[in-house]
Amino acid sequence: MPKSDYTAFFALDPFFNVVMEGLSKFVDGEHYFDTLADDVSFEFRYEFPGWPRVTRGRDNLIASIPGTATTSSSIAATAWPCIPRVTVAS
Repeated sequence: MPKSDYTAFFALDPFFNVVMEGLSKFVDGEHYFDTLADDVSFEFRYEFPGWPRVTRGRDNLIASIPGTATTSSSIAATAWPCIPRVTVAS
């Protein structure tokens, strides 16, 4: 995915920034999605209704992030399982 397409996920930037701060010395890539291998496998520890326990593939993970993560209102919320309750005020 071209870097310019990551702007659609701006509501998750606080999460991505924290992860990148911790991993930046160990991974290549400027954005969280850039650090993931094409064949990455995410296994979620907790069960969320309607959400698979395992997501395989970088593109599948990106596609699975709900549209609420792209909201541009003053308060954006997402139900992405990695961050069960995130509210981003802008």
